[in-house]
Amino acid sequence: MTPTKASLLVTYICAGLYLGLLSESGIAERMRLEKELQNLNAEVERLVVENQGLEEKERRLKNDAYALEQEARKYYLLSETAHVLKFEEMPSPLTQKTKALPASLRTAGLGGEWKEPPLFLLRFFFISFSVFLILGVYFKLKRLPHTSKQERLN
Repeated sequence: MTPTKASLLVTYICAGLYLGLLSESGIAERMRLEKELQNLNAEVERLVVENQGLEEKERRLKNDAYALEQEARKYYLLSETAHVLKFEEMPSPLTQKTKALPASLRTAGLGGEWKEPPLFLLRFFFISFSVFLILGVYFKLKRLPHTSKQERLN
């Protein structure tokens, strides 16, 4: 096998491994996306439960004056003899709820702790290793003496 053919074979093998493992649609990217999806689903579940609790609390405070007084005493340190007045508010169409970033987006920066190396770092090291491997195979086979006889059959 000539050095060029051997280097091309190693190149094809490295390219196949890269495409299967580290590319944008490779196994590593899919595993990362599945983990992110699980985290987002858990965050959504937590927020749904929290939202249900807050809606129940809001409904209770709207309809029950005693519960409203208890809540006011709890948060505003009111005495037992204090009276709580409730004013009706008109809903404003301009009021918008602020959106908080999901935890996965806040921790996506480089300041977070990585349990596994980032994908771009794996890609860099794999490509560097592949280039040195291909060049090593080529130059090693180039230096070996020819062992086959080059005879023509005429």
